[in-house]
Amino acid sequence: MNNLNICPHCGLEIEKGAKLCYNCGKPLISGLDHISDSSDFNFELDKIEMDYLYEPLDFSTLLSISEEKESSFSNLEFEQKIADIDLEINKKQQFGEDVNDLLIEKATFYYLNRDLSSASKLFETLLDIFRNEGNQEKMAQIYNDLGLIYEDLGYLDDSLNNYENSLEIFNKIGDNLNYVKVLNNVGNVHITLQNIELAYEYYSNALNICKENKFHNEYRQTTSNLIEIYFKLNNFPQSYKALTENMQFFRDHNDIIGEIIANSKFGKLYFLLGKNYYKLATSYFKISQNLIGTTENEIGGFKKAKLSWENYRFLGLINLVWNQNDIAKKNLELSLNSINIFKLGPKAEEAVILEDMAKFYFLNGDDNNSLLYYQKAEKTYGNIGNEIKQAEIKTKVADILFQIFDANDSAITNLEQSLDLFRANNYLKESAEVYEKLAIIYEKLGSNDSAIFHLENALKIYTNLNDEDRQNLLEEKLKKLHF
Repeated sequence: MNNLNICPHCGLEIEKGAKLCYNCGKPLISGLDHISDSSDFNFELDKIEMDYLYEPLDFSTLLSISEEKESSFSNLEFEQKIADIDLEINKKQQFGEDVNDLLIEKATFYYLNRDLSSASKLFETLLDIFRNEGNQEKMAQIYNDLGLIYEDLGYLDDSLNNYENSLEIFNKIGDNLNYVKVLNNVGNVHITLQNIELAYEYYSNALNICKENKFHNEYRQTTSNLIEIYFKLNNFPQSYKALTENMQFFRDHNDIIGEIIANSKFGKLYFLLGKNYYKLATSYFKISQNLIGTTENEIGGFKKAKLSWENYRFLGLINLVWNQNDIAKKNLELSLNSINIFKLGPKAEEAVILEDMAKFYFLNGDDNNSLLYYQKAEKTYGNIGNEIKQAEIKTKVADILFQIFDANDSAITNLEQSLDLFRANNYLKESAEVYEKLAIIYEKLGSNDSAIFHLENALKIYTNLNDEDRQNLLEEKLKKLHF
């Protein structure tokens, strides 16, 4: 076992130091120990449960927001705040005084009230002002804030561009503390896009800087984000160790947000450990929700929603396994409602819940709604640029169209689109599986030449992946088709 690692994509054993998994063909994460010491855990984990995990409950940082500004306000209170700021701006302008700090405060309140369009426009104006003034620190701050706004809007490429601009400046002026915060923001986006290697790279960089500069709070927040990587690698002992240390730190420092997130991640850990741990997982999710309830007057509604969505989601999935269908549906809907509060535009989190709802309807025999929700999820994944999830959902849609609705042409179209996406991203094993699915449909339609063509393409991939079992199976199928 000492000479083996575990592939984070397919969960099968691979040689230590390998750059490519010969089971699934995907690139591996370098510099990270993939081995999980399972001596402290009784694993009961299956692939279906791992498929449920896509999004992190993360620490994200809008650099303009102070703890005071994060308090909960009603719409009328927000309007009054904006009016008061505008009045102060007018007074200062009459005397020729600087109003930039007030404009930042105004943009921040727009953000808190989820008026992201007004917030982004004002931050863009401020960026031009600080650029003309040569104020590098403020420029870096605004770039980060724009990055978070575009992330909330689902424009992840624009988000990353702004974050990278912020990182460049903070690095240049030697502001290590804010540099770490932005590194975490970038890592969170890459987690959303399932770029595990890049997410790990940014989190690790942040962690190293925290160690060097003794940024204790940021170290714990970075560790909390890095736990998502441990989850994806099935490294549950490391996850448990980090969560235990984080929980103690957050309690010692009276960090209620940290405690909420730590409890939620403990819940996720026990969910991933399998059905024997679901009661324990449920307890942690409920503790997290109860803590959120204690922050009624301390944080805004959108932040409460952001902290709640995963708790509701995993509770719903557990209810579904326990055949508590009405409660499962209610929790999944609460999760979706929470997402709609804190995210505007295309949402990665929404795509996850739409996929969960599709599974819910499928398990309850409602094929029409299952197909509808899978199609909604696929469209949302496409809008945020997550091509791998888009391809996976297209394959599921094709299965339903072919197996249940006998819609062969539509199934073929979805599979061909899925194949293009998998091939473009070098997902070899998945490409081979799609070739096989296409061959099955063409064989049913009596088009043996097309079936042979697709099986031969699948065989080439399995041969390159050294998958002898699949090779032998396809060779037998091809013999039958040729005769």
